[in-house]
Formats: sequence, C-alpha cells, structure tokens
Amino acid sequence: MAASWQDSWIFRIVDQDSGAALSGVPVTVLDAANRSAGFWVSDADGVVQIPKHDGRRLRLRVGLRTEDTIELDARSLPDEPVPLAAPKGLSASGEAAGAPEPAAVPLPAPVPAAPSGQIIRYTRIGIAPEDAGLIVSPNDSAGDGIMRYGVLFEIDQIWQALGTEAGDVLYSVSVGPGDEARVAISDGRWRRKGTTGERALHIVPRMVANWAVGDGVDAAPLEPLVVTDLNAAAGDTVRFLAARTLRAGEALRRRPIGVTEGEEAPANAVIRTVRNSRADGVLTYHVVEPVARYRVIERAPRARPALLVPFRLPNLATREVVRRFGHALRRALLDRELHADLERVLSGAEPDPAAERRVFDHITGHLSYYSATIIAAGDPAERFFALAKLRDPEGRPLTDIIENGVVGRVGNYVAFPLRSLDHTTSGWRLALLESSSQRVRVFEEAQVTLPVPGVWLRAELSPAQVEREPEAPAEREGGRRTIERRRLG
Repeated sequence: MAASWQDSWIFRIVDQDSGAALSGVPVTVLDAANRSAGFWVSDADGVVQIPKHDGRRLRLRVGLRTEDTIELDARSLPDEPVPLAAPKGLSASGEAAGAPEPAAVPLPAPVPAAPSGQIIRYTRIGIAPEDAGLIVSPNDSAGDGIMRYGVLFEIDQIWQALGTEAGDVLYSVSVGPGDEARVAISDGRWRRKGTTGERALHIVPRMVANWAVGDGVDAAPLEPLVVTDLNAAAGDTVRFLAARTLRAGEALRRRPIGVTEGEEAPANAVIRTVRNSRADGVLTYHVVEPVARYRVIERAPRARPALLVPFRLPNLATREVVRRFGHALRRALLDRELHADLERVLSGAEPDPAAERRVFDHITGHLSYYSATIIAAGDPAERFFALAKLRDPEGRPLTDIIENGVVGRVGNYVAFPLRSLDHTTSGWRLALLESSSQRVRVFEEAQVTLPVPGVWLRAELSPAQVEREPEAPAEREGGRRTIERRRLG
C-alpha cells in the first residue's frame, strides 16, 4: 500500500554534539529576497513542521537572525524527519537525551534589530586560471566561442549616516556696513546638468564599479578576477571594495568647486548676493563646504555558480540600431562629450554627418561594451527567446538552468547566475561546497566622508574698533578735547 502524501516537511532540531532533540529553537523560512516568510519554534521533541510549497529551493535559518541561511533542494526532501543542527549558543547541557522535560517551552531571545542604513549591492565575476586570457585580452573573442563557467560574488555594502557637518572653508568675503558683494559658485563635482540635488551616495557606485555592461544590471559590477582559492578571493573582494570606496569618496571631494568674487562669473556658475545691513562693523561671509559622514560596512560575499555565454560583436554603428537602443546608449555613454552628438542622432531630423560619424566611431571603438549593454538593458522577453535557442555543454536549454539577468561581462562573454550547483562543473561545485561548509566570515568597516550638493554660508561680525589719538599741547591749553576716529575692520 502506497504511503499517503504529506503536506508539510518535518525537521528535528538537534544538539550539534550530543544529537539530542532541542525544544524552543526558532526556525525561520526565508523567501528569495532573504525576507521572513514564516516563523516556527521546535516543540518538546525538537520537531518543526513547515508547510510545503511549489518552489525548487527551501531556505531556512535555524536560530536568531545572525545565523547563516540553510538552502535545501525542496524536491529531494524526504517525508521522514530531517535532522538540523542548532547553533552552539542554543545548545543547553540540560537538554541532553533522557533529561526531564521542562515545565514550559522557553521563549526565544529577542532578535536584535538589523543595522539601519542604505544597502548598495555589488557583484564580481571570478573565472578559472585557464580562462585568464579573457581578462588580459578583453576585446578578443577567444576564438572557440564555447561557454565557460565561473563564480559570482554578491556583496552587500551598508551605508549608515552619521550626520552632516561643516567641512573646509572655501572662500571668505568681507562686506562693509551698507555694502553688498556678488559671489559666483561653480560646482564641478556634479557633472550632469540639472542634478545639483543628486546625492553623492548615488554617484559613488559608478566611481567604484567597473560598468562593463552599462546600466542594464541590478547591482554594480566590479572588475572580474582570476580565482585560485575561493575563500581567499572572497576576502580579497571585500578588501578591494572597501579600498575602492575610500578612494572614490576622496576623489569626489577633490573634484573642483570654485568661488569667485566680482562681476565676471564663470559659465554655469550660481550667483549669490551677500549684504551687510548692520552699521556696527564688517560682516564676513565664509563659504563652507558641507560634508556628510557615513559608517560603511562590507559584508562577506555570497558565492554562486555562474555561466559565461559568448556573444558576437554585431555592427552597432548604424542609425537604425542607435535609435532603437538609444535609451540604453544614452545612460551608458562612456564619453560625456558625446551627449550632444548622440541627441542629434536620436532626434527625428536629419543629424549632422560629422556628429553622427563621431558617435559611430566611438561605438565601434568600444563595441564589446555597448554590445553587452544592449544585451543587459534589452527586452527580457527577447533575451529569453534568444537564450532558449542556446544549449549548455550537457545539451540543456539555457533558459532551464540560468536566471534571465546579466550580472557582468568578461571580454566577449556575458555572465548569468546558475540556478543550482548541479549545473556547473565538478571543480566549481566542489569549491563552492567547501567554501559554504567553512563559513568564512570576513568584513570591512570604515568611515567615509562625502560632499553634499551646494555650499553653506556662515556670517561673522567684526565690530568697529575705536582708537584715541594723543592730545596736542595746544589742545591741552585750550581745554582737553578728544578726537575719536572710527575704524572699520
């Protein structure tokens, strides 16, 4: 007689050392975005029953929020109870086998609040040493055109605001009683027009990352690297991101911001008029650079298998192609000086031949970059049908084994994350399994100072000074008379 189908998975929470069942241990089910999708607590026998779902993967967290996520293949889970080891901190010596049952199930400890802040996500592609030529010669199509396997590092960078404060004094102008002065402020830190209110935190990822695929990705990609040891590569990636972030903040503050006084003002400068309506002294205005300080934390990266798919370099330097994918080329244009020329080509009118030629020459010189940009930022449905025509070395359609989202580019290859370890090579599978079992915990923390758009004005009053002149002999004879002279500043 066939066994009846169960509508829930059964897990038994056990002690890591003795194997005894543990009660009162929290178990959380996580969705694909790592958010809580359900919460259970093990009973007196250490048993937790979790309702089944149709997904391929089951993501669990045993213990508090600080514990690592356990990912299981939902299709291969048996109907019998599956043992799960509880974290060390939740294993009590009095709960060994044969110990008396507690009178009441203890409540789980309060879960500490997650650190608040803005999260910026980065990705980095790691390739095998035998594929290092893809990085050395990024514009070479590698000749064979076969698919290659690698690893995808996903890193979360947390920015916690520590407050805004006054930075350096950029300029000072003194205004006498009843006078006024014109001050021209030209800010070259925000290069795009009309974005003076753009936050520096939105610009830093573009300075840190290697935008090898334009703006068609969900996370900022870093430069690819050759992986010989997976755990060492994860640590190098965290330190690399931390160092690049510090340099990006310093470079952003070094961008030119000028303050001049007078009638002649630079182009695109903002004019401010300062006045002194007081009669008791000189009013000095200090132009101050406002800065924001952040605590930046780089978490340990998550490693996933990835597939590198080769693509051909088509002829993109045509008017039809440029106008069709103008929305992607406009955001991903490498040379800012060509924005005006690109807008002329995208306009409905007949473009200037010289401007059109400059745009076409630029695209031809960076053909692999703009080809990957169009693939990443193109229609997902069109990309899906194009990938369905390709098969991996095992003969499986790519749409069955990869996620339809570009995460990076290496030469003439675009990288896609694989859905399972079963779809990668045995070498990468073994390396990823060993890395996950070791649970490498590496992170970096630093304080980063970023400029805030605009400037601050701080006024300082210098009161008038009174000076007494020495008395002349004749004045002493005719009576004492004091001559006062008022001096300003």
